[in-house]
Amino acid sequence: MKKPLLFSTLGLLLACQPESNVSPAATSLAAEVAGLYRTNVYLDPACLAIPTEQMPYVELKAESANSVTLVYTKLYPAKAIQSFEHVIVQRQAEAIEFRLAGASIGTLQTDRLFTSNGMEKQGNLLRVSMQHNPQNTVYFAGSR
Repeated sequence: MKKPLLFSTLGLLLACQPESNVSPAATSLAAEVAGLYRTNVYLDPACLAIPTEQMPYVELKAESANSVTLVYTKLYPAKAIQSFEHVIVQRQAEAIEFRLAGASIGTLQTDRLFTSNGMEKQGNLLRVSMQHNPQNTVYFAGSR
């Protein structure tokens, strides 16, 4: 008599879990991509001559459900910060696309990454490429 009672009590305790543990939390696309992205010489060979502590980085800040502010910070040879507001975020078949003023300026997709010590791993790679004029070009490849 004790064994069936013990198993039925244990079964009831395990079956009564809060619903929040079962269903995933709904997040917006902008919140999903928001964060700080850093590069290294393996992700962007153009940064080979730049000291490690002065590598450029990008921060994506969520504005609304489908738009972000992209802040590109270049530290070498002189510190320069460029901010691009109202960048539209759209989910594509195999990537998330970033659009500014109707033009595609970058993607975030799962790809092979190399850490700063050269180890390979799978992760989300952010690529940004845009040119406003010959003096104002932004190219970035990095990960969180």
